[in-house]
Amino acid sequence: MRRTAVAAALLVLGACRSAGPAGVPAGPEETARALASVSAAREAAWRPRRFQALFRGELSPRVGVAVRGYLALQWDGAALSWKVSAPLAGAGREGVLRRAGGGAEGLLPGRLSADDVLAAIFGVPEEAPSAEGASLLRSGRLVLPLPSGEGRAVLVSPAGAITGLLLPDGVRVELTPGAGLPRRIAIRGPEGSAELTLESFAAVPEAGGANG
Repeated sequence: MRRTAVAAALLVLGACRSAGPAGVPAGPEETARALASVSAAREAAWRPRRFQALFRGELSPRVGVAVRGYLALQWDGAALSWKVSAPLAGAGREGVLRRAGGGAEGLLPGRLSADDVLAAIFGVPEEAPSAEGASLLRSGRLVLPLPSGEGRAVLVSPAGAITGLLLPDGVRVELTPGAGLPRRIAIRGPEGSAELTLESFAAVPEAGGANG
């Protein structure tokens, strides 16, 4: 199974071609509450800040044995520096992923942009979702589509927590919210399953001692 550097680093596996989850139209009040929850999460995640984090990762391909390793991240407010340990990528690798487009083409399975990858790591997209087309799943979660389309959406729990993302080509991310970054990021795809568990997170002070 071919693994690219960033694919291994972020453990985003395969892009299934199936449609998103079916649901019924959501009511205006519950949609408004979900939109407010996403807005607050976006403000917290995407505010000017700098941090470093370490995730423990496990990759379970459909064919072959599971592999484990670590993913180290550093965010400077505009770019995400990453380094993954062996054997997740076959060898230790590193790179930089920049927001607003560049850097992800051809590096991830499916048609995921740099913003898609950052949304999975941050636990919420920088892009604001839309009330148009909002639907309610049998599980009680509300699906808020993103204006960029291609199947992108945010999944919001009845309590207002962001617990999942739908990305292009059917890529699905399940999230356990946490302080700073999600505590757990699980991805499903036709090639297998993967999971990132947050081991450590710390704010990085700006020059002069102020936190970003």
